[in-house]
This record gives sequence, C-alpha cells and structure tokens, in this order.
Amino acid sequence: MTTRPVLPPRLNKGDTLTVVSPSWRGGEVFLERVDRGVRDLAERAGLDVVVAPAPRTRRARAEEFDRALRDPESQGVLWMIGGVTAAELLDLIDYEGFAAAPKVLCGYSDATVLHHALYARTGVVTFYGPALLSEFAETGGTPALTMDSFVDVTMRGWTGNYPRSADVFDEFVAWDGDDRERRPEPARPRTVLRPGTAQGPLLAGCVPSALQLLGTPWLPEYAGHVLALEFANDSGYGSDEASRDLWQLRHAGLLDRIAGLVVGRTRQWDGEARERLERILLEVCHGTTFPILTEFEFGHTDPILTLPTGVPVELAGEELTLLEPAVR
Repeated sequence: MTTRPVLPPRLNKGDTLTVVSPSWRGGEVFLERVDRGVRDLAERAGLDVVVAPAPRTRRARAEEFDRALRDPESQGVLWMIGGVTAAELLDLIDYEGFAAAPKVLCGYSDATVLHHALYARTGVVTFYGPALLSEFAETGGTPALTMDSFVDVTMRGWTGNYPRSADVFDEFVAWDGDDRERRPEPARPRTVLRPGTAQGPLLAGCVPSALQLLGTPWLPEYAGHVLALEFANDSGYGSDEASRDLWQLRHAGLLDRIAGLVVGRTRQWDGEARERLERILLEVCHGTTFPILTEFEFGHTDPILTLPTGVPVELAGEELTLLEPAVR
C-alpha cells in the first residue's frame, strides 16, 4: 500500500461502540464477563457499548459484521473475541461500503484476516488491539496500559513512543466463575535482536491467521511496511509451530522487502522457548538487513498496546514510534 492511509473519524465520549462476533461466539458463554467489559468501557472510556447478535451461519455472521460497519448510529466496532473462522467471511464483506464510510475497527488474533483484507482492498486504517471478552472484561478492570493505549490511539489522535510495561499478567484464571484478580509478574524487557532504524506504514497481525491469506486476493502488500507479528497462545502452539509459520512467510517472499520487524511478547512461554524463537527469527531472516525487535507488548499478551494498520511508524532500537495520528 503506497497511497496515504484512509483515517476513520476518532471516537468521542458518548459514541456507540458495537461489539461483533465474526468468529467464535464466546459472548454467549461468558455473560458476566461481557457485562463487566461493557461497564469498564463505559466508565473509563465514556463509550456506549452495544453487543450485536452472534449468528451461527457464515452468511449471517458476515451480514451482522457488515451491519455494524454500516450502522450510522455506531461510531466504532470492537471484536468480542477471536476464534478460527473469520476467513469464512472474506468473500461476503462489503469492502466498498466500508471504504465509503470508515469507522474505528478493533480486535486481534483471528481478526487479522479481516484487518488485512480491509486494508488491502480499501486502505482504511484499522486497529490491532484489545477485544471485549479477553481484555476489557478482566476481573479488577482492564489493565491501565491496555485501556490507555486504546483510548489514546482511537480517541485522542495520540502520537509518540509506545509505552512499555514492566509487568505482565501471565497467570491463567478460568473465566467460568473464578473472580480472582490475576497477579502481575515481571516481564521480559524488549530485546533488540538486530539493531537499526526503519520507517514505514505499520502492518500488524497474528502469524497463523495472516497465513490464511496467502494465495488469495485479500493479501495486503508487505513490502515497505514495518511488520508487527505475534503468535497464538492456543494449546499446542509453541516455537516449533512458530518456526513452521515463519518459514512459510519467508518462502512466500513476504519478508524480503519489509522495512522492519516487531515481534510480540509471547504468553506463557518459558525462557528456553523464547530463546529458541529468537534463534529461529535470525535464521528465517538471514540475508535481510531490517531491524528486529522482540518482546513487544501487543497481541496475545497482557497488557497490550493498540497498533493502527497503515499509519507511519519508526522502529529504532527498543522504541516503536507512531509518527502520525491514526484517526481524524
């Protein structure tokens, strides 16, 4: 994408934020969490949160997603949670309608496929950031960094160096009635795996989800972008799976001409797995010269930052700087 990104209008206090479920219908299972997330966004961000129905069929899910994008009474759209089936909607989305009336669209993980497809087709900035059920609904409230970054980027038009988090919430607490607040632990610091400075539009996503677009007309241009990649924390996904997926990206030519690489902090991986990932990254990226930063606070970790796709950033050492506002 070489043209200027299309910025959605910023969210303002009192605006309506519609929660959608293009993939897993987790909101139907964890009703108390949904209520808690709605309250937290209302109290701390001043947003009026409306939960849309979560249809079962592919076509109905696409229609509900499009309805939220087109609704003139709603100023933003937020994922309920991820899943594994968002790619089923790719050929049913009204891309032209979204381009004509863009709005803030935020989510992560499986949402990658729709973020990337909308960016590839329309150039509209969307936001790789928190979802209602998995971030805004935490017992004890949304972590401050997560809430502040979402508000800063989507409501205030913030620019600057992305803040760091010295702590991470890695503890698993069941969602079905366990109301304990998770305990923070010291986080591994950001790690400059390969030094250098790079600028370019940001392209963020979850690796196994991004791979679903290979060979399709919805694959965005990677060249020239600062690529922000992170990995699923599903059971069974570890460094072996990350290696497989990263090599697929490299062999597909998608890493050949990127400007820089930012890798998300992995959740519940031990030190050995993290060190192996660093070795894999250097092997996969051998022969390239772009800078690489790891242990960045986004994606499947907690707290998480909100990253706008398509907006110019600078990667320099341990810092990722948002150079322009992501909303108008």
